[in-house]
Amino acid sequence: MAQDPKYDLPTYTPIARGLHWLIALLIFIQLPLGFYMSYRGNEMPSVDENGKPVIGVWDALTGYLYSSHKLIGLTVLALVVLRLLYRLTRGAPRSDPTVPPPLTGVSHLVHWGLYALLIAVPVIGYAAISWGNYLDIFGVHLPAVSEKNEDLSKQAFHWHEIGALLIIGFVTLHIVAAIYHRFIRRDRVVERMIPKRVA
Repeated sequence: MAQDPKYDLPTYTPIARGLHWLIALLIFIQLPLGFYMSYRGNEMPSVDENGKPVIGVWDALTGYLYSSHKLIGLTVLALVVLRLLYRLTRGAPRSDPTVPPPLTGVSHLVHWGLYALLIAVPVIGYAAISWGNYLDIFGVHLPAVSEKNEDLSKQAFHWHEIGALLIIGFVTLHIVAAIYHRFIRRDRVVERMIPKRVA
């Protein structure tokens, strides 16, 4: 559906756009990092110092990956909370009036679902490392939120992984929707978030 290029549609502010793309970049780093570190630490075939086969590689690189994952996770949580507060206090530009209301409604559900997941998954991850006492990040010991409980830690890690898979699903929907709006409907939905071109 071609659009009239003359109609004016407000865009997100530079701060909102900057936070959006920074969070997106960190998520695209964080998700594969998380799955690879988990595979490396828990499933990768290896041998011990005696040459016997073992499952899982816990070396300096594995520790570095886990520390990086925890640090990025806390950063994403802080940025998402900041982005949400900014959105709630400053609002968002109006929706493209040419988009059917049901489609706009689905878009809002996906956006708020992503907000919820990007807060819940790091919080669950922090609970998991707190219960498991895996609180070191590059030698800095984070504060625990509860006493050690390995069973709760395992359960939390399970839900943390499920949440990560849900994030992948929601991000995929978000990207597919952006492609649909940009190249099939040819409306101006995506234009609200992409950086403005300098003439």
